[in-house]
Amino acid sequence: MSDFAAWYARARAALHGGRFVDAEAALREALNLRPDDVKACLDLALVLRRLRRAGDAEAIVRDALVSRPELSSLHYELGVALFEQGRFADAASSFRETVRLHPDFVRAHVNLGLSLERQGDWAAAESALREALRLRPDDATARANLTTVLQRQRRSTAVEAIQRDALRRTPDSADTHADLAASLFEQGRCAEAVEAWREAVQRQPDLTRAHVGLGVALERLGRLREAVAAYRDALRFRPADASLHRKLGLALKRRHRYGEAEAALREAVRLDPRDADAHYHLGTVLDRRGHHGAAIAALREALRLSSHTSAPYRALGAIYRRQGRFSEEAATYAEALRLHPSDADFHAAYGQALGTLGDYAGATAALRQAITVRGDDGELRYELGVALGRQGRHAEAEAALREALALRPDDIRVRANLALSLGRQGRHGEAEAAYRLALAHRPDHPSLHRGLGVALYWQERHDEAEAAFLEAIRLKPSYVRARCDLGELLSERGRHVEAEQAYRAALALKPVSARAHAALGAVLLAQDRPAEAEEVLQQALHLDPDLARAHFDLWTALEAQGRWSELERAARSVLEIKADHAAAHARLARALTAQGRHAEAEVALQRSRVLTGR
Repeated sequence: MSDFAAWYARARAALHGGRFVDAEAALREALNLRPDDVKACLDLALVLRRLRRAGDAEAIVRDALVSRPELSSLHYELGVALFEQGRFADAASSFRETVRLHPDFVRAHVNLGLSLERQGDWAAAESALREALRLRPDDATARANLTTVLQRQRRSTAVEAIQRDALRRTPDSADTHADLAASLFEQGRCAEAVEAWREAVQRQPDLTRAHVGLGVALERLGRLREAVAAYRDALRFRPADASLHRKLGLALKRRHRYGEAEAALREAVRLDPRDADAHYHLGTVLDRRGHHGAAIAALREALRLSSHTSAPYRALGAIYRRQGRFSEEAATYAEALRLHPSDADFHAAYGQALGTLGDYAGATAALRQAITVRGDDGELRYELGVALGRQGRHAEAEAALREALALRPDDIRVRANLALSLGRQGRHGEAEAAYRLALAHRPDHPSLHRGLGVALYWQERHDEAEAAFLEAIRLKPSYVRARCDLGELLSERGRHVEAEQAYRAALALKPVSARAHAALGAVLLAQDRPAEAEEVLQQALHLDPDLARAHFDLWTALEAQGRWSELERAARSVLEIKADHAAAHARLARALTAQGRHAEAEVALQRSRVLTGR
């Protein structure tokens, strides 16, 4: 054996053994003895690439090409070295020269396609890869890369054609059935995809990707029970795959099997603690199971891992709202807005939370910001109108509600609140017209009939107002506010017996209504029934100690019965809360006088006069 042959044999042995440094040394010795040996040159270039020295490989090949420019193998190797350096345009030139010299060099056509694909030249890449497949129809690498190029162009039907052609050649290939299924799924043909994936798993039961694809397609079809079974099959072959446990958990969640979903998602986060999505879905499942503290912790962990996502903020806000933790809800949305300042939904939710806290000015600012982001949203303008109305800014509320109505002409809430806003501005005729327009859309809406009744009442059209209140009650017999409004109207018209009936009906529906108790007390007084009035007025004040009207009427009821000590106690109870209450001092003076305590009565009377300026 010659020295060259010995060094070359040593190099080949080292190369096959993965000892690339030794292989390089031996090949350089061989090339020193025979510098023009193409095989040794190509092997050295390969070794240098394996050592991640593609630049050195390029230099070796270029030197060889000086003397042998007609060799396609050298041009091919140069192309590979350039490709590995990310010089895709230069690589494509080398591969083009390769196939010019050797037109049936399949691997060169494939690599030419890859180089062109990296440059985004999809049409040229497709042409090169199709040529590779023409030369070698069963080349899996060429087919896979052609599929990728077509998918990048969103040409799913062309992908399907490639895969069906492959299936004709290899009908028993599980991978080919799975590839076809993926193409069908991409086109939204989920039922066909399911059948193709079933063909794949029938031919290769341990083909995990086919089980997973089958599960996803079944989910898309709403066949959740079968999807769960497919994911469980996949997990038999890949039990440590966190993403599969997450998919199983989500499918179980959609089936409302929250206990099993929790178990699957806990396993997902155990296997991959950094999976923010799994933590998020675990949080939502825990919330559904009533484990709100654990749900909040899981959602917070999801945000810690991936603060740029928005879904955990929405879920957290919803939990806090359901629990009545409105300050924390508002803080959550404020935190979300620091990261997502252009999210109209977050601005709107923040405004809603602030409104619930009574910060209507803050709610208004948040809703205006939401409208800046999403100006064509009628719901946002409606919410803005409500927030402005709560602040007594009725003209601005009217403007916002009119804008909402232009966007949502069939929204009864908008029409009702617009009418309310007009009424609050004293424009009762316009309010009436607005209510009537709303009723043209929804004649069976009890709140609209009540609102119409209020508008008519303020115009002193009492018969029509009464009819409107009665219609509201007919449509909704449990409508307490309408019954109270009817009672007030009847009382003002001197129809005290009917008013009493209206208030008693309201209290039968809502025994804790302080307003109804107080109004009933006034009606009983008007009928000269002070003892009965006293009883219901005491109940009104038990429910709402700040109800001024009930205090006055209670004093009148006690005085009418000559119950002076009770009147004294009632007046003093008010003065304990509000020491400068002139009327309470005056009533106290009368109670003390009636009990013969004239000196004390004089003090109380003088105090009343000082407070009233008389």
